Amino acid sequence: MSSVIRWSPISDLMSLHSAMDRLFSDSFGVPGQSRTVGAAGEGYLPLDIYQTDKEWVIRAAVPGADPSTVDVTVDGGQISIKGEIKPAADARPETYWLRENFYGNFSRQVTLPEDALGDQARAQFMNGVLTLTVPKAQPAKPKSVKIPISGATSTNSEPKQLETAAKK
Repeated sequence: MSSVIRWSPISDLMSLHSAMDRLFSDSFGVPGQSRTVGAAGEGYLPLDIYQTDKEWVIRAAVPGADPSTVDVTVDGGQISIKGEIKPAADARPETYWLRENFYGNFSRQVTLPEDALGDQARAQFMNGVLTLTVPKAQPAKPKSVKIPISGATSTNSEPKQLETAAKK
């Protein structure tokens, strides 16, 4: 009995797409982001990062991850996300017909913008999406302060004194 191995051009195309993304990311770099290189088979965690008026928001889709296995840390101006996605307990590699989801360890580091208050970050895990909210430092509002001027007020006696000195 021979086994039939089904070929999926979509999975090969997605693998090529991921490889090209990593090539460009590693070669040219994306400002403020760095990809950690870990053990073989470690996954790359794609992120969405956007800002509102008051905060930076980082979203990472980690479907199937147990929130207790996800670790988020802030060290200086860097935020690190690490974790693991485990396959279903009854799934064996030889039983898959198509496998496109990632299983295993993942990690990602992001350099926070200067106005981000990393030590005040909050994390929420809902429906397989990790959302980090990092408040922005609010710029100091300009304050108008009246500055008193010291010195004597001018009187008409000064010009007279000058005239008297000039006549002598």
